[in-house]
Amino acid sequence: MTQPSNVRIATPEDEPEILRMVVMMLEENGLAPSLSEVDEETVLKQIRKALNRDLAVMGVIGEPGNLEAMIYLDVNSFWYSRKPHLMELFNFVDPEHRKSTHAKALIGFAKQCVTDGIKLVIGVVSNSRTEAKVRLYERQLGKPAGAFFVYPAL
Repeated sequence: MTQPSNVRIATPEDEPEILRMVVMMLEENGLAPSLSEVDEETVLKQIRKALNRDLAVMGVIGEPGNLEAMIYLDVNSFWYSRKPHLMELFNFVDPEHRKSTHAKALIGFAKQCVTDGIKLVIGVVSNSRTEAKVRLYERQLGKPAGAFFVYPAL
């Protein structure tokens, strides 16, 4: 029986598990050609920004020490405007928990973080089941407004 996907706001107690899952995510999505290129200090600085709610927030699923999924949202602005938006940096579900509603719950959490006048910017960066992930996002959020691309290709 699948447990409900309850999203909670990450706390400093979650930091070691978040770091573990970030490494797993980077290995899977191929954005870091090798883990030797991942600077742990830089990663921790970004994670702590969300843990301290410094214009960022992380939603997580699972108990401290046993996280199953996570999403990171950062308050940002486009290069041409001062108007803020929420930028999703990542949305990741541990492979052992992918037959769950975790991904939908994390997208729902992101939608709940939207306030009047602030939009959510979210996308899929993946080489694994990309089309299925795009369809999930489309079902949860509606038609995309463009797409994310990486060059040179992954």
